[in-house]
Amino acid sequence: MMHNTKVHIVYCHPDNNSMTNEIKKAYINGLKSRNIDYTISDLYKQHFKSDITRSEYQRESDIISSNLSGEVLAQQRLINDADILTFIFPLFWMDAPSKLVGYFSRVFTVGFRYTNDDTKESMNRLKEVNFLIITGSSYDDLLNDGKIDALKTIFVDDRIADKAERTRMYFFSNTAVHKKERLLNKQRYIKRAGKIGMITPKRI
Repeated sequence: MMHNTKVHIVYCHPDNNSMTNEIKKAYINGLKSRNIDYTISDLYKQHFKSDITRSEYQRESDIISSNLSGEVLAQQRLINDADILTFIFPLFWMDAPSKLVGYFSRVFTVGFRYTNDDTKESMNRLKEVNFLIITGSSYDDLLNDGKIDALKTIFVDDRIADKAERTRMYFFSNTAVHKKERLLNKQRYIKRAGKIGMITPKRI
């Protein structure tokens, strides 16, 4: 049975004046233009704890059995309440910012994202997962160096895998350029991010 689409956004950037933040706002405006419901986890704004604790590590390693923290459970509920999950972040040294790396480590837990036995994990299968990734390097340079394929392996094939019917990666590249070119890219990327939000299906 079809229902109104709900999107959950996981956003990670330390600077509110960044191009990443402008892209996030444009994507949200695209959702709003179609009256699509959304929630957002702004990891820096929420002071999300990125370091995995000793007890969390031992739980993941099947050394001890312990309850998940309220912070982690809240993030898991937001994912399971959504039809579409969208990550928006810059690349730092060819990886997500440390807070987002910590998010994956702490939220994609055993029992939720995966299991060590024959029981079924509790993370719902999403209709769609989007990665909006902002890079200083050009897309062609990243592609020719094999880094686009490496990022796909990490984020799509490993972290999401079969937990989405489809997964898309959108790259917003060449942001570390001279001021004039950066301004042109910003205008173009804001328009593009808005369109990505606007093509989100209203009902699923």
